[in-house]
Parts: sequence; C-alpha cells; structure tokens
Amino acid sequence: AQGWQFDIAVIRAGGQVYRLLTAAPSASASLDPVARSVSGSFRVLTPAEKAALKPLHIRVVTVQAGQTMGSLAAQMVGVDRKLDLFRVLNAMSPGASVSAGDKVKIVTDK
Repeated sequence: AQGWQFDIAVIRAGGQVYRLLTAAPSASASLDPVARSVSGSFRVLTPAEKAALKPLHIRVVTVQAGQTMGSLAAQMVGVDRKLDLFRVLNAMSPGASVSAGDKVKIVTDK
C-alpha cells in the first residue's frame, strides 16, 4: 500500500503456522524494531491461559442522557487508548460529541 512499509514473520509452533504482519508509515524508522519485538515475544499460550481468555465484541449501544464520548469510551474493555478507539469505531473527529438517542459502537467482553 502506498505510504506504508510492511514486515511479515512466519512462525511454526506446536504444529501450527502463525503469520504476523507489522505495518508502519514509510517515513517511520520503527518498523524493524517493532517487528522484531513482536515476533521475538511470540509464544504459544498454555491451556490455562487459553481457558481464561474472553473474546471481545463490538456492541452497538444507545447513548443515554448525560453520557459523553469519554464516559462511553471508559466502558470499553480490553483495549488501550479507549477514547481514540471510540472515535475511530464511530468515525468521530476530536471535536465531535454524542447526543441522547445516538447509536454508537463500543468494545465489550459481553
């Protein structure tokens, strides 16, 4: 893709093949160190770790009176930079706001 650089790592572990794709803007010098960090930290989960996982879902909710982008984003679980992700999921600019009755997407484990 124009303006981007990519690194693809292929790891065989436990009879499985895993493909890891790392992307960074073309002007960035961070692709190689990040890609090495990602592939270097890869490991197969233990059965106990797999059992403890909760899948994440995107759920559509109705904005209630008094709720803000910040309060809605704070409800999201399992993600970093909640407000930034909330804006991306809902195609909202930093200056945007929500109103009671709006439908928005949040990340949840329920």
